[in-house]
Amino acid sequence: MKDVEKKISGDNENFVFQNMNYYKVKKIIFFIGIFGLLVSCQSNNKTKSVIDNANQESCLICHSRMTGFSKSHNPRIIGCSSCHLGDVHSDDKVTSHKNMIKVPGNLSNASKTCGTTSCHKGELSRINNSLMSTNSGIVSIDKFAFGEVSHTDTFFNIKNINGSAADKHLKNLCFKCHLGYEKKHYSPVSQLSRGGGCLACHLDYNSVDIPDINDNIHPSLNLQVDDSKCFGCHSRSGRISLNYEGWSETLIHENIVKNNKGYRILDDKRVLAKNTEDIHYKAGMACIDCHLSQEIMGDGRKYIHESQALKVQCIDCHPKKNFKSIALQDFDSISVMDYALRSYNNSESKFIATAIDRIPMVNTIIVDSLKAYLKGKLNKKKYILNNISDKCNRDKVHKNLSCSMCHTSWAPTCIGCHTDYDPEIELQGGHKGKWYELVDDFGASKPVMGMEKNDSGYIIKPAIPGMIMTLDKSKFAGKKIGWNKKFWRLFAPVSAHTVSSSRSCESCHLNPQALGYGSGKLELIRSEGAFKWQFESEYENNKYDNLPQNSWIGFLEDIDSSLVYSAHKDFFPLNLDIQKRVLNTGACLQCHKSKDFKNRLLKGEYHAMIKNKDKKCQMPF
Repeated sequence: MKDVEKKISGDNENFVFQNMNYYKVKKIIFFIGIFGLLVSCQSNNKTKSVIDNANQESCLICHSRMTGFSKSHNPRIIGCSSCHLGDVHSDDKVTSHKNMIKVPGNLSNASKTCGTTSCHKGELSRINNSLMSTNSGIVSIDKFAFGEVSHTDTFFNIKNINGSAADKHLKNLCFKCHLGYEKKHYSPVSQLSRGGGCLACHLDYNSVDIPDINDNIHPSLNLQVDDSKCFGCHSRSGRISLNYEGWSETLIHENIVKNNKGYRILDDKRVLAKNTEDIHYKAGMACIDCHLSQEIMGDGRKYIHESQALKVQCIDCHPKKNFKSIALQDFDSISVMDYALRSYNNSESKFIATAIDRIPMVNTIIVDSLKAYLKGKLNKKKYILNNISDKCNRDKVHKNLSCSMCHTSWAPTCIGCHTDYDPEIELQGGHKGKWYELVDDFGASKPVMGMEKNDSGYIIKPAIPGMIMTLDKSKFAGKKIGWNKKFWRLFAPVSAHTVSSSRSCESCHLNPQALGYGSGKLELIRSEGAFKWQFESEYENNKYDNLPQNSWIGFLEDIDSSLVYSAHKDFFPLNLDIQKRVLNTGACLQCHKSKDFKNRLLKGEYHAMIKNKDKKCQMPF
């Protein structure tokens, strides 16, 4: 094939693609064309006869004026019964609506609707195994906290939970945030309306409120999965959707902040305070611009924890050296489908491949080894992707730090939670008994440094309080295991989605919260002719473990192998040796604040500088 030169609209770059095998490209284009035809003509049909006779379905006798459909789900092509079932041969209202499914796409009925053999069977299989459906990690960690399992490395599926204390807790507080939760009425995803299987993401209401059959407007089924679809569930727990948009949760009552632009009141009446938004959100990027179908909908494999299922990393779009590339003819079947469904026409391009599992990022184009573009899936905007900064490349001393440890501007904190059971609370259906939680304080601050052990040693990742709480099972009438009341101080690694420019040296080396001591006053004092560090906590010590309420570890204490610091395997606070090394550098930064001094530290000249230090300089360790 001759070299092909294409000019991408909206920029001034010419892309030259060379050495593509003509027949391989033709083969890929042919199959993508066939796939696109199948999508537009057969998606969601039951049989060929339904397509041929779609206009003859009795549904359209009454509902012919219905609008709002996407091309691939137009009932004029695929009929109505391919999604809603019913009797399409009867013009009697009662008979035609018999066995009709009002809300298709729920995982309970998806095998009869979205996931039939001739429609999206493969996608349904992936979804059923995905963490969005199983919630395995949430279940395993919850059961660990309740003392029902000894570790968190067991696979669970939230649809199979029964009646234990942990299961009841999950049903009361967590059960609605998984795709298998049954949605019985049409409504957009929100903090009050979750679940719904396939339609949770792919039913696009646009300007439609609650659809009424008499309005003749049907929400569209499409790929316009905007951030509002994520917000309903991911505004809880780690609060990733809140963080990304720059909102931190508070305990303020809504009446106090009404009409205040610095605050936001959610549908469930939680009050948010304005904070720094993620740099990607500020640029207009949506969640699906980075996160892949293989992450969100799953890749078919079962994973215990979210960290195992994630594919995309910072280094994929911002590598140290060259971008990892992949050609269209090497795409896996899932990526080919994603590429075709979005009607991309750059088949001769090179695409970014993730370092994990080599998955194509179908909305990227590699210009050369040092430059690439990402195209927004919703806004169609093109974003230049560059290598990591020279400052990071020159850094000789932070090789054990994750990108997010430096580039997370803030993370949510939740401390002082009391989880209790009230057997007298009445629930719907005449049942009694409910778990509830009382929170002492919400906050937002620089994340703590956590040490995750791995095969090459360790990596330092941002951490937040996962559980600083008392858990009281004494009033729960079900089977009790081990203990009735327990205090937990467990931190968890976090990807806060508050990416910003790099944090300052002082924000780690002179910050007691970053070191795991909690908020308070950390100062270097002279005592008996020597310098030493002193820490005064902002919070009083907790009566259960005698540590400040928001700390992870005691001031200048080493890791105790008899304690559990996290529900995540091999994740710990900084050991004493690393704490001392961080604070020694902090001591230098008390006086030496120049950019040149900090650059010398980054170049690895610390030991030489200490060796030749001035006599008046004293190190605390």
